[in-house]
Amino acid sequence: MDAVEPGDPCRDCGACCQTLRVSFYHGELDTQPNGFVPADLAVQLGPFRACMKGTQWGGGRCLALTEDKRCSIYEHRPTPCRDFPAIVDGALNPKCLELRKSCGIRQENPG
Repeated sequence: MDAVEPGDPCRDCGACCQTLRVSFYHGELDTQPNGFVPADLAVQLGPFRACMKGTQWGGGRCLALTEDKRCSIYEHRPTPCRDFPAIVDGALNPKCLELRKSCGIRQENPG
């Protein structure tokens, strides 16, 4: 998925961006050859790991999440964000439902 499509549950949610730690291989930072994640929105965790600012302790809001709950770097988001499936077998991922509940977001399934 390269862009958020209309009707995509990720368009107005942001629950995962407000609760999960987003750590990834530092080679994804735009300061590295072939990197794409803006380094100014990340912190270095160790020699090979980086994390989106705001999420490094878990339970914090990613700095790339806008006030209207959209990812400001969607095309350049790190691998954990790209690999997290919002939809599983035609329904919201159970983890999405859990995160939405913790954030007070509606529990609708696509359909």
